Amino acid sequence: MKKINYLILFLAIFSSLALQAQKINSPYSRYGLGLLHGENTHTRLMGMGGLAIGVANPTLINPGNAASYAVYDSTSFLFDIGLNANITGEATNYQSETSNYVALTYIMFGFPVTKWWKIGMGMLPYSQIGYDVKIFIPVENFSKVVNAIEGDGGMNQFFIGNAFTIGENLRVGVDAAYLFGKGERSSKVYFPDSLEIFGTKATSNTKGGDFILDYGVQYDVHFSKNNVLTLGAIYSNQWNMNAKIEYLSYTFTGGYGDAVEHLKDTIAYSPEEKGKIVIPQRVGVGFTYRQNNIWMAGVDFEWQNWDKFTAFGKSDSLNNAWRIAVGGEYSPKHTSISPLRKRIIYRAGFRYVDSYLTIFKHPINEYGISFGLTFPMRRSRTTIDLGFEVGKRGTKVDGLIQETFFNMSLGFSIHESWFHKRRYQ
Repeated sequence: MKKINYLILFLAIFSSLALQAQKINSPYSRYGLGLLHGENTHTRLMGMGGLAIGVANPTLINPGNAASYAVYDSTSFLFDIGLNANITGEATNYQSETSNYVALTYIMFGFPVTKWWKIGMGMLPYSQIGYDVKIFIPVENFSKVVNAIEGDGGMNQFFIGNAFTIGENLRVGVDAAYLFGKGERSSKVYFPDSLEIFGTKATSNTKGGDFILDYGVQYDVHFSKNNVLTLGAIYSNQWNMNAKIEYLSYTFTGGYGDAVEHLKDTIAYSPEEKGKIVIPQRVGVGFTYRQNNIWMAGVDFEWQNWDKFTAFGKSDSLNNAWRIAVGGEYSPKHTSISPLRKRIIYRAGFRYVDSYLTIFKHPINEYGISFGLTFPMRRSRTTIDLGFEVGKRGTKVDGLIQETFFNMSLGFSIHESWFHKRRYQ
């Protein structure tokens, strides 16, 4: 009963915080599916730059490689939940502003079915859309004309993963994920200095949902009893996600400042049209090297051919994207009665992302430097995890926007023994 109460308490707290979450604010989320999260959202993985493909830890639910679930202890139940806070500064050569948001990022469970078959499942974000940009256009005989573009939404994924141990060193796994979400985008042009000219507004609402599969494999190479090299690989083939889109354009008055928007005439309307959103294939490789359970370091490389992306038969001029992550962790030698500083696990990492965006011939890339800590609870295998990341996205060249971001992730990992057989009745 005590274990169930833990779950209810944490779910209540984090769900309450999630309901108060604010949306992101990044003009670069206007394109494609928005800003991508991937599967490496766990607080511990974030603290290592998103390192995940070669990570195999029996106390960690790692959706970055489905094969990793196979290392769970055969008597354990794992429950992980995480919250992310973000502060982003957007700047051009002429002005700057700051935005922030808080969001529940993941809820995950892991448990054994047999000694050789383990399961991981949970909810993760896949992408986010959030922007509010006003462009002031000089036009003869008007002091200004404004083009306001806005967007909101994103996609989430609910996954169930199965992992299997084959022999002593080989693990394979597959995540079956249901990808779902919606995106709302609008663009309006209005004349704030004239009451006689109607503005125009175009809106599109897209909804989608479908199943995708991610495959993973890991193999351990033992150089000695306590020195292990883990090789990992992941793959997801191209998927055609079912989607619907609704489009409306019309003329209006008001709608800016404190004025209420009044629709005047409909220009075009297209009710829900069915179509496909093509999510391209993805492949990644990585490795980690662990020594004496004291330190671990590794590298990931991931690639996805986003130039194959289309939505309702139309491309978005996206580029192939790749990501590299380098990171590791260190745990000092300790015992259960050692002081806290010796029981803390320390992490650090770096990532670089060559994103799928190029604007005005300038690649919109990003990088981040991260740090992390895990605080073990006394007389328990439950931990409190912290992750921090600072980084940059974009450039100020040719009037573009450069974003400087700070992410902080707070996670709770509950690791309990739920599957012991009773010795006495």
